Amino acid sequence: MTNEADPAPKGPEPEQTPPRVTVRIRAAPKLRQIYWCDFPRDAQLPEMWKTRPVVIVSYKNTLTGHSLVVPTTTSPQGNNPWACQLAAYIAGRENWAVCNQPYTVANSRLSQSHGAIPLVSEAEFNQILERLMRWLPRPFERQET
Repeated sequence: MTNEADPAPKGPEPEQTPPRVTVRIRAAPKLRQIYWCDFPRDAQLPEMWKTRPVVIVSYKNTLTGHSLVVPTTTSPQGNNPWACQLAAYIAGRENWAVCNQPYTVANSRLSQSHGAIPLVSEAEFNQILERLMRWLPRPFERQET
């Protein structure tokens, strides 16, 4: 039985090239930096949406390219083994890095607040990477024949 409130999925729409958006940041993002990220407004829950802080976890980024980020949330993550509470308050609020939701985003989605770009500590960054790597699958063991 289908719910009439939820329309049936459609087939693929004709592809259109997405717009190229001007980059708002002044330099290529670096490891451990915290930026604000404009996630897509048409996200589908449980995807991240709206503008929220993210931690840069990729390196060798370029200004006009893309970066791998771990999003943060202000919703307490007490029972989430993949979340890491950050010591620094962002925008005056407690934040948790949600390490099982990495995203690759265009750097044009990133913006910084006024002043210096915040950094997570090396210890926190190591915790973020540890949780992220634990969430990812391990390589298959090679079978000798």
